[in-house]
Amino acid sequence: MDKQKIIANVSSLTAEQIFDEIQQGNVTLAELKLTGNLDAVKRTKIVDLQSKLEKEDDDAWERARYGNEMELSDYITNNKNGKYIQEAKDKINYLESARRQEQSKKHEILDNLAQNPNFYAPEEVIRYLQNGIISKQELANLGIPLNIIEAIYNINTPQLQLGETPNGIPDGYTEVYFWGIPGSGKTCALAAVLSAAHRSGFLNLAVGPGYDYMTRLKNIFVGDHAILPPPSPLETTQYLPFTLKKADENHTRSISLIELSGEIFQCFYYKNAGLKLPSQSHQDTFDSLNRFLKGGNRKIHFFFIDYDKGNRTDSAGYTQGDYLEAASTFFKNNEVFGKSTDAIYVVLTKCDLMPGPSEERLTKAREHLSNENFSSFMNTLKDNCKKHSINAGRLTIEPFSLGKVYFQQICDFNNASAMKIIEILLGRIRPSKKSILDFFNK
Repeated sequence: MDKQKIIANVSSLTAEQIFDEIQQGNVTLAELKLTGNLDAVKRTKIVDLQSKLEKEDDDAWERARYGNEMELSDYITNNKNGKYIQEAKDKINYLESARRQEQSKKHEILDNLAQNPNFYAPEEVIRYLQNGIISKQELANLGIPLNIIEAIYNINTPQLQLGETPNGIPDGYTEVYFWGIPGSGKTCALAAVLSAAHRSGFLNLAVGPGYDYMTRLKNIFVGDHAILPPPSPLETTQYLPFTLKKADENHTRSISLIELSGEIFQCFYYKNAGLKLPSQSHQDTFDSLNRFLKGGNRKIHFFFIDYDKGNRTDSAGYTQGDYLEAASTFFKNNEVFGKSTDAIYVVLTKCDLMPGPSEERLTKAREHLSNENFSSFMNTLKDNCKKHSINAGRLTIEPFSLGKVYFQQICDFNNASAMKIIEILLGRIRPSKKSILDFFNK
């Protein structure tokens, strides 16, 4: 009914009929009042109907406003003249946009984990699961074992009891140096080597300050999955004496293993730049290393480089390549490698992240170290090998993997790489009647 017809018949229309026309937008109550033909009873009834409808609209919106798109759409359908129509439409648009973003985030997370199950830390994965962005089933569909997924809720990081750095190394025993920048994986590699040697029955630990540290390290890989330790602290250069002996051998191989704090590479950089070392701890680490290197014992050096880190900058703005180049310059200027050096190895860690079959890892490790700005460091080591006839004049590269590492801390251990390091030690160090255990067990 058009407005003029309603106005002309206002006295004969019921309150309900007028209310319907007002709701349809054909006329307003104010316009009807101006006719003088809308009696008070009818007007009151119309106002009551409007109040009732408004309350029903408010109640309907209260039920729908926190719902999903379907509930918001139902509100729009059932309340064509509702006060909250536009707000409902805005919320639908927001939820649709949020869902698209969530789907995009889900795909991003799952793609990252498909390429590298070590991409996110446990707390990040827990947050994604709790927020419903991903599910445990989706993680399992990526090939992540269920026991690994459940393990993220029970991360007990190994607490390593560090020993004091000694003033000197006993004479007469081969020194094995583990070098690597912070986070390069050398502590985890050491734990893997000790664990594999212990499982094989080769290992005997010497008593002393490093005994508890070695014991805890070898026990990291005892269970069906391991929780990896944190990086070693700056101020502690660990001295770890132990022996290796096969069951069919009469004599042992004595090893003085020195695990250098990763920050020693910062020391090299500061020294080369003529800068004061950042702390007394840096100075203590640097002084300890120099004392050890000047000793007359036979030496084997393992340099650990992180495949996953590549050559990205750290918080200080330096790359892994920068620190390694600083080391190469320091080595060159200070004749670190001399006649006492029996072998030098470059160990590329986290090689399980390399694409392709494991048989190609050595080739890819060589390519990686030649293509990722490590050439200066590698060339310095190669020159030293040639100059001092180390490794028959060649630099040896070893790809290394702990097995499969998930969420940066949980490891499904495979001892193959660790056994390769053990085989190197067995091959390079001669058995002797004189044992380092005798020295420390006096």
